[in-house]
Amino acid sequence: MRYLQRTLISLLILTALSFSALAAKTESAVPHEINLAQEQAKWAQQQHESELLLIKQRSTFLQLESLLKSAVKNNNVSDNTELYLNLIESLKDYPLQMDATTTYIDARIKSVSKDTPSEEVKALKHEIEQVIAQNPTHFLRNRWEQGIFTLLMNADDTEGLVHYAQRVKPSSLEMQIAVLNAELQLERTKNETDKKQNSNSDSNIISRYEQLWLTNSNLPNDAQLWAKWYSDGKRTQDKIYQKAEELFAQNDANGMALLSSELNKIDSAKEDEMVLANLKRFESLLKNPATLPELADRLPLIEENNKIVTKFAVVQTFPRYLRTLSETMKEPNFAPYQQWAKNWQLTDAQIREWEIAFLGRFFDNESPNFQQWRDAEILKLKADNLTERRLRMAIWQKTDLTPWLNALSIEGQQKQEWRYWQAKTIAKRDSKKTKEILTALSDERGFYPMLAAAKLDPKTRGNGYDFGQPELLIAPSISDPYWADEFKKVKPALEEIAELRQFERFGPAKQRWRFLLENLSGDSKKEKQMALSQYANQQNWFDLGVDGSIIAKAFDYIQLRLPIAYSDYYDIALKSRPALSKTKPQAALNTNVSKSFAMAISRQESAWNPQAQSSANARGLMQLLPSTAKATADNAKLPYAGEADLFKPLNNILLGTAHLAELNAKYPNNRILIASAYNAGAHRVEKWLARANGKLEMDEFVASIPFYETRGYVQNVLTYDFYYQILQEKEDPQTFSNEEFDRLY
Repeated sequence: MRYLQRTLISLLILTALSFSALAAKTESAVPHEINLAQEQAKWAQQQHESELLLIKQRSTFLQLESLLKSAVKNNNVSDNTELYLNLIESLKDYPLQMDATTTYIDARIKSVSKDTPSEEVKALKHEIEQVIAQNPTHFLRNRWEQGIFTLLMNADDTEGLVHYAQRVKPSSLEMQIAVLNAELQLERTKNETDKKQNSNSDSNIISRYEQLWLTNSNLPNDAQLWAKWYSDGKRTQDKIYQKAEELFAQNDANGMALLSSELNKIDSAKEDEMVLANLKRFESLLKNPATLPELADRLPLIEENNKIVTKFAVVQTFPRYLRTLSETMKEPNFAPYQQWAKNWQLTDAQIREWEIAFLGRFFDNESPNFQQWRDAEILKLKADNLTERRLRMAIWQKTDLTPWLNALSIEGQQKQEWRYWQAKTIAKRDSKKTKEILTALSDERGFYPMLAAAKLDPKTRGNGYDFGQPELLIAPSISDPYWADEFKKVKPALEEIAELRQFERFGPAKQRWRFLLENLSGDSKKEKQMALSQYANQQNWFDLGVDGSIIAKAFDYIQLRLPIAYSDYYDIALKSRPALSKTKPQAALNTNVSKSFAMAISRQESAWNPQAQSSANARGLMQLLPSTAKATADNAKLPYAGEADLFKPLNNILLGTAHLAELNAKYPNNRILIASAYNAGAHRVEKWLARANGKLEMDEFVASIPFYETRGYVQNVLTYDFYYQILQEKEDPQTFSNEEFDRLY
């Protein structure tokens, strides 16, 4: 694409030159002809020279980074200052020149110590401030500003640190503590000079420290501040329990351990034994919620202020405790926990949350007594999360949905899914109302609108469904007068992003991209964000294009949200494959996977980020686990050198589409089952099919998928598939196949 753009620009330039020559010939009596071939050759030479310069500067940039890294390690940065500055100067007009300057500044800062002459520190600070002044809106500004804090900290410039913090807010905890320490030191010096014991400034410093202490499990280099805070009597029981409650909410057992060991900072200090015992108890509960009855069965200790200081631990541990109990236990009973609630003086709202958690844990328990109580409580509680779960149970059990639909909140009833099921529920007794609901729903966008269109037109399965696409804006272009001024403003940032991606520094490139979009100025901000997102897609920055559409909240613009990414790779990957198994050659007949489906899977999995990595270690565009990739590669006889291959788009697409082909052989032409298996595993799909026992229609099976993630996944993939069919201008786009729509599950 980049080369295509350059070609277009060259044609524009040459055309302009031709018109200029013609105009000159017309206006002047002196004949003047332009040699187009010469101009082309001249332009080509210029382009060649520019490309060579860019290659050279890239090499210089990387070498400069390496030199500075070595210099920092060897502590000799200042010995070669002129060399580094000359190298930076050679990077003039290179997109990442400011990054090179920043690397140099960082190295200079790291070389500074308390022994560094103050004049040198001041000179460096001045240099950094000049860079900031010359580049006030650059992405790196915050890094430069925070770098000055590090500089002053390294130089042990207490006064300079305090004064600078009055203009710039320190961002890291380390810097914030350093500033407070510096302020405290200056204040003590001032008090000693003035022969004062304390001051309002002193109290203000300690108050700000207290807020940091309350909201962070651990603070660096805060010994002096903590000692002062402690000696002033600020570390009260209320404050200790306040912090403990916050740590408990964060499930931070290590933070709780640090809180109980804090007194090691003070020699011969003694804490109230009950407080220490409670802190240890909180730590134990976080590590092992199953021990909750040991605390909850006791009568709580009422403090002098008539407050149960350990109440939060019992309240917050209860849902975690329930997860330690077997879902299939005999006769689940909430009565013992009601006694706990009474003893610990829980509010009605807290008891309600406990009961919702209890019902959620044992929802599928087969005890008839529990089921009867569960249904009665769901109708009484009117909690949409429980009601929706009961609706799904009724769907796969094929029982009446009416009482559960009526139990939903007004907000819940307006969801697309439950409007669809409302229409289907009343279909036999009120066909007119059913058609009215489905017609209105089919005018919207999404899986259930698509399903509504299929119900209205079952012969074609709603293939005429129109999700509506607003006209997309023209993307910014050098040759487009409409965007000329705006493009000029953002062009340097876009060049930086392009160069970072050239070095495969995708994380920093994305940070810079978001900074660019979020800080666009002037009118029509959303319009600009959308245009730049389209520009990103044109540069094959598909992950940034999708990210930009989200930032712009351009939810109606399907072309932005679902770019046609890596199209050639999918064409190559989806060509006819050999049989997946030598023992089952017929499997080859059922391995065809559509391009739109494969792209829909990729879009849902990674939002087109080739570097995506999940907490489960799924990697790349199609989010393959290394184990799945290895097995698929062996079965399909595809090359696979290891986990790093999964971050390469072509490799990932080859393996991901091969895995889809394996699943398609198992579930021929049924994207619902294929997508479910891709997300949750084929073993779970088999379990769900066994439960359905061939009695569920397509919509019933999808609605009753037990996993929230998988259920949403399937719906999104089928919707994206239809969108991609439209975007790819496929003839006769299909909402649902016969194998999906007509079968019983």
